[in-house]
Amino acid sequence: MGSSEQRRVAEPVAGYGAAFDRLFVRGRDAVLAGNHYRDSPPVDGGRWGLSVVLPPDPACAARLAAVTAEALAVAGPDHWPTGTPEAAHFTVRALEAHRSGVRAGDPLVRRASSALRRAAAACRPVRLVLRGLTLTPSGVMACGYPVDPAADEFAARLGGELGADAWFEADFTRDIWYATLVHFTGPLRDPVGLVDWVAASRGLHLGDVVVGAAELLRFRFNGRQPVRVPLARAPFGTGTGTGTGTG
Repeated sequence: MGSSEQRRVAEPVAGYGAAFDRLFVRGRDAVLAGNHYRDSPPVDGGRWGLSVVLPPDPACAARLAAVTAEALAVAGPDHWPTGTPEAAHFTVRALEAHRSGVRAGDPLVRRASSALRRAAAACRPVRLVLRGLTLTPSGVMACGYPVDPAADEFAARLGGELGADAWFEADFTRDIWYATLVHFTGPLRDPVGLVDWVAASRGLHLGDVVVGAAELLRFRFNGRQPVRVPLARAPFGTGTGTGTGTG
């Protein structure tokens, strides 16, 4: 990796670390005050809408699931284990609010699938180093650090290829990469213990993940938690990922 690309990588990684630090402080304060966010099953017009995500590979998914089980042992078993293999993901972009019954033939799904294929074909596989956990007002996250600009380039390219269908997050910038392992749904079993456990895990190394394809999916509540329901999959190409494409 040349010196110019090293600088490009080092700057956002430093920024990600600071962002995860700020999240931890907010999460700690919310958890200890008992005013953390409590998630509930998706409803039309709410969260958990049609999205483009990066799914972890099987080895990474197994590691995330193991840490999720540890987190639930402290937080309590009734919270959502969204770090398990059927649910774990790194969100690239949400496309709309939750809409039940979305199927592959849906007009937005067709357009988004085409945009996804164009964007992925123009970009490289995404590589992340998973290092440390953080606490948020709504759950426990695994922190992802890109090893090169590919992740952000794909996100930008996807937005350009979506065109008007990128409206849902047009005024929102995702500036970190993460997988939420636990979503809180009620009181915490041991708030102080959870804060201490996450604090002790801030430097936990969870390995690398190389994502070879991106998914367009909807979320389905399976009675325990929202899980991924893939609607389209697009492998990455070997392009530079530069530019934003056309809608």
